[in-house]
Amino acid sequence: MMNLRKGLWAAMALIVLAGAASAEPMRTVFTKENKFPGALKPELSLAGGASSFDAEQADGDIDTYFVTPSARFGLTDRLTLVAAVPYVGYSEGDMDNSGLGDVELGTEFLFYEDIFEYAWIIPHATAILPTGDEDENLGAGEFQPRFGISVGTTTYDVLHWAADVSYTIDGTAAEADAFDADDDARDDLLTGALSLMWDLDERASILGEVQVRDDPVDEEDDYALRAHLGLVYKVNKHLSVMAYGGGSSGLEEDYYGMGRAVVSF
Repeated sequence: MMNLRKGLWAAMALIVLAGAASAEPMRTVFTKENKFPGALKPELSLAGGASSFDAEQADGDIDTYFVTPSARFGLTDRLTLVAAVPYVGYSEGDMDNSGLGDVELGTEFLFYEDIFEYAWIIPHATAILPTGDEDENLGAGEFQPRFGISVGTTTYDVLHWAADVSYTIDGTAAEADAFDADDDARDDLLTGALSLMWDLDERASILGEVQVRDDPVDEEDDYALRAHLGLVYKVNKHLSVMAYGGGSSGLEEDYYGMGRAVVSF
């Protein structure tokens, strides 16, 4: 009887811990974590960022920025819907444009997670809609479906690893296709990414991420690279804030910074 009672208490503790973890917001940018809003629960966020680069064919430095309200809604504990509506800006010399960017609608599915949440597999899909004005450099001008899968695990209870492979139809950066003057359509994009998160305590984490892409600006290169470091702080059980800063190699983007505030319910 005592063993049965201990087993029931252990099962209840696992359920509580799983519920607490599922309500935490995703911290990574290039990969997916096993952090889901929970069944019939919403999660709202506001992200913003900027980048700068010096393109050879441009009149001067090119600066971009975005402000993106987004939401995740858990249909179940394992299935989540995602929507993001960016407001973007693009400036180059005397040109200074801003407006609606490309809206994203997607879904994430926690296909597998072990009982201790130490390993997970998450297939995901996103539809990137051509809502931004391509002529003003506010959007891609193409409908871009993206399909991917993230896998991850946890070691020593504080180190979280995640890897992702994604394929985006017509997803290459515009400048990567600039040398192909005979083809107006973008090429498809294949990316691979790795993320490492280190929990300093129950509230604070640091992370590093790297993404390898097959759309380098120079056609003689085999791949391009983006990488950043980030800080995550959980203010309370409802509010988390995040900041990231990094740079690129093989793309015209020199450096970028991002931030995000997430409210969980």
